[in-house]
This record gives sequence, C-alpha cells and structure tokens, in this order.
Amino acid sequence: MVLATVFVSLPLVVRELVPVLEEEGLDQELAARSLGANARQCFRRITLPTIKWALAYGVVLSLARAIGEFGAVKVVSGNVIGQTQTVTLLVDERAEQFEPGAYQASILLIAVTVICIVGVSLIHPPEGRSSTTGIKRWG
Repeated sequence: MVLATVFVSLPLVVRELVPVLEEEGLDQELAARSLGANARQCFRRITLPTIKWALAYGVVLSLARAIGEFGAVKVVSGNVIGQTQTVTLLVDERAEQFEPGAYQASILLIAVTVICIVGVSLIHPPEGRSSTTGIKRWG
C-alpha cells in the first residue's frame, strides 16, 4: 500500500525539486568539491539549503495526494477492515452503504490537507529574501 502511494506521489516531489536544481546549477557544488568537501558535506551545506523549500512543498503536495489517493490504494490494499483500510476507503465504503461518518471523515481529510499547505506557506520566508541571512537579493 505504501509502495503504491509512493509510486503515485513521488512525481510531485520531483516536479518541485527539478526546476530549483536546474536554476541553481552545479557551480557552488563544484567549488566546494574543489575546496575539499566530500559528497555528504556538499549535500548538507549547499544542496539541502537550496532545495529545502521545494522539498517541503513537494512533500506537502505528496501528502495531500496520498491523503486523497483512492484508486491505487483500493487496488493494492484489498480494503481489509482493521488491517489495510485507509480513511479514503472508509469514506467510500460508508458513502456506498449510506452510513453516517462519510462526510465527517472526508472533511477531516480536507482539513488536514489545508492545514499542511497553509502551514508550509506561513513558515516559508517571503520571496526575494534569503532564508539564512535575511538580506534582500537584487537582480
């Protein structure tokens, strides 16, 4: 079930990361390598700070997609109550049988998704400001 969700949601993370990595280029990493930094140091000190907000947005988008994922989870999981049933599958089951709780569970899923998206938007620094120095970039 997790594998199916990762397979469906991972492109959202990649779609956020690739433009940031392409825009940044390899200059800083190559300079760090020429100054003696190993791969782990380059990633931790150069690449990770560069991609942290794109990674955060990608993870939130993936979370939102995973919360609402229905098709892949239903096919892969088998919908065994108490073992592989997700909230999305519970909403489907209760809506089909006209049992109470389907709307409440779906509102809960929507609320969690909105809270995650708003939370990342609130903690993200304003555009044009460096997240580490607070100095406005020109150009």
